[in-house]
Amino acid sequence: MRIHSLFGRALAGLLLALPVAGSAWAQMPADSARLSRRLHRLGEVRVRAVGTERFAVGSTRTELDSAVLAQYRGSNLAEVLQARTPLALKYYGPGQLASIALRGTSAQHTAVLWNGLNIMLPTLGQTDFALLPVGASTRVSIQPGPAAALYGSGAVGGAVLLDGAPDWRVGNHNSVQLDAGSFGLLGGNFEARAASATLAVRVAASYREAQNNYSYVVQEARGPVRYSLQNAALRHQWSFSPDLAWRVGRASELTAAAWLTDTDREIQSGTGIIGGQARERDQSRRLTLGYRHVGARGQWSGRTAWFEDVLNYRDGGAPSNSRVRTTQAQAEHTAALGARGSLRLGAEVQHFAALVDGYGGTPIRENRAAAFALLRYDPRPTLRLSANLRQAALPAGLAPLTPTLGLEWDLLRSATAALADSAVALEVANPALPGSAIRPFGNSSTRAFTHSLTAKASAARSYRAPTLNERYWRPGGNPDLRSESGFGYEAGLRHRLATGKGLTLETELTAFRQEVDDWVQWLPSNRTGIWSPRNLRRVRSQGLEMSTTLRLRQGRYTGSAQVAYHLTDTRKTQGTSDDPDPVGVQLAFVPRHQASFGTDHRWRGWLASSTLVFGSYRYINASGIDYLPGTLLLGATLGRTLRGPGSTQLLLLAQANNLLGQAYESYPGRPAPPRSLGGSLRVDF
Repeated sequence: MRIHSLFGRALAGLLLALPVAGSAWAQMPADSARLSRRLHRLGEVRVRAVGTERFAVGSTRTELDSAVLAQYRGSNLAEVLQARTPLALKYYGPGQLASIALRGTSAQHTAVLWNGLNIMLPTLGQTDFALLPVGASTRVSIQPGPAAALYGSGAVGGAVLLDGAPDWRVGNHNSVQLDAGSFGLLGGNFEARAASATLAVRVAASYREAQNNYSYVVQEARGPVRYSLQNAALRHQWSFSPDLAWRVGRASELTAAAWLTDTDREIQSGTGIIGGQARERDQSRRLTLGYRHVGARGQWSGRTAWFEDVLNYRDGGAPSNSRVRTTQAQAEHTAALGARGSLRLGAEVQHFAALVDGYGGTPIRENRAAAFALLRYDPRPTLRLSANLRQAALPAGLAPLTPTLGLEWDLLRSATAALADSAVALEVANPALPGSAIRPFGNSSTRAFTHSLTAKASAARSYRAPTLNERYWRPGGNPDLRSESGFGYEAGLRHRLATGKGLTLETELTAFRQEVDDWVQWLPSNRTGIWSPRNLRRVRSQGLEMSTTLRLRQGRYTGSAQVAYHLTDTRKTQGTSDDPDPVGVQLAFVPRHQASFGTDHRWRGWLASSTLVFGSYRYINASGIDYLPGTLLLGATLGRTLRGPGSTQLLLLAQANNLLGQAYESYPGRPAPPRSLGGSLRVDF
């Protein structure tokens, strides 16, 4: 038995010995004079922090709720996004490289932030979603569309936001889960949280391994031949993520977080290659420290971070090793502008120190900086506006200035809906009972009927700074690359209907269009044959996004159904004589049509859910001739919660994927898994 396997199976037991203590503390950002006046009137007030999403007026935002994430705690982020959203993922196989493309852009055009900090690999300029365990995050949000003013470089197609903040509810809760499934899947995870008057702590850890030795069929001259997948094992993947928040006095908070991951995996060579022995080791160490002080009319905050990303690849010959250390610092101030507005001013700096074999063994150091201003102003309760701006300084000079404008206007709003929506997210605690609170008013039990229709629109410019590989790779790196720049806009409607009988219906329709100029393309030189990146093309992406969610709560039953559809048309509109790819053809690996349907049901300890995801055919080259067929993937989950002594609960969970048994490939030559089954046993105490 391998040492890593023994370590993984013992991980949950070792973590049970960790001391866990925590706290529920009132988080008090001031974003309006109205809230400031309430601060003076009440003895102790708790107001949710002003998040960056407050300034994303007019933008679409999708959040995977905690109930969905709980069903996939033993999975990685790629698997949950593939199962529960109609987003386009380029997946090389289970445990293999998985990247996301929002609104028809590339993987390098999607920013990924953890606790507000960009964790994209500086060498590649993208994030491998197969390396991100679900259990390390308590919230997962997706914001499609250009958003560089909010999130910086890379947010051209959109951003994926991960949050692992501690839970401030008073008390403690622990859980241990064991997982097993088809094709040698074994794993487990552990989570503990606790809260007291001055401290909040959350600790999460997970382990996973899989053989991935399933069979597939290849059509050969002699007929269909069945093979078993080779060199595709996930040898081990573990993650450890503690988070801590400490109340300092009555108006300040100190936070600290870490996220450590280690993945050892074989790299499958494809169905046409025999005897591949490629293997890759990915390690990440992420540490952050933050401080926030809340005054009567403003909030000061700052944070620092240190990341180390190690990638070691070998394929029988000389190994290729990479290590990048990133140091970041951010500072920002949020002030109230009268009773209707908020202004956030901030700055950030980054320092990269890279030691990569592909750079000729020469250490590379690079500095970047940016300043930003975010403005939110509500002229009236039914009209919300935002105006944001960011200017980044790169080694090659200033990046394109990236402004953003957003608008939301309530066209229709019933009287009861207006009353409910005007409720401030405010909780008043009893000083005699630390941590006790009255929940915000305006919930479904107090309003008989709400009905609203909101128009939304936004326009934004974005940019992507060249990656370290694009600038320094030897041979072929191009230090003279310009930053890619993009401009996009979207408009749509959001409708919400809620009844006093526990029924809500939410529908959103968005039309978008954006262009990316100076799109970087790697091409071989006509003179030397060496591949090199160049700013060669302009790409246009446009389409429609629709989603509808129906929720019902009746007695002990809660259920929901979600339908989503994306139409994405992405084509090169302009190139140069050096760019051989044709104009006007749908880009490779961007499906034109995607749709998803999901249901979730809970009743008397039972849990049941189903997912159906459709993706149309996708081209695999620029010519628009060769393509992969469309896919229709059906999955289901069934669970039962049993109560034990005291507050102990036992959850039995069974999951099935690809129930239709469809044979398909997400990438040429890399067959996806056939029908598979898995089970989980979770103990909450």
